[in-house]
Amino acid sequence: MTVHRGQCAPIVPSVVIDFPRAPVAGHRYQDLTITVERLGETLVVAVDGDVDLGTAPMLHDVLDANLGRAPRRIVVDLSLVRFLNAAGLEVLLDAHRRASPGTDVRLVATTRATWRPLRLTRTDERLVVHTSRAAAIAAPLWAAADTG
Repeated sequence: MTVHRGQCAPIVPSVVIDFPRAPVAGHRYQDLTITVERLGETLVVAVDGDVDLGTAPMLHDVLDANLGRAPRRIVVDLSLVRFLNAAGLEVLLDAHRRASPGTDVRLVATTRATWRPLRLTRTDERLVVHTSRAAAIAAPLWAAADTG
């Protein structure tokens, strides 16, 4: 399925958002690939690439479309993110602020590229951050982060 800026995509068991730039496996926008997967009442938004001023709006659009569906939990997996700047952090904080009271927003950060900006800006104190996707999915609702 291909979604263009400004359009919302319906949630299906596994969705990849496509912004073609070069012939590659998967779906990309500049240096960013976003995959949305439904696991029961949890949505996993896996992000691969650079989250910066140019690509943060795409992440915002994907999170916005899925927050509107009010899932029990959204896990934003940043394990494959190579670069995360203030624009990306703002998108993550905005998603947390806009989540309905029944939606639990979690992050997965496993690399220096994601942990460092989260810690430097103290964003890790405002968002629940886990060190693995499995921990973020399995944690009880509203439980504290697994900072391992």
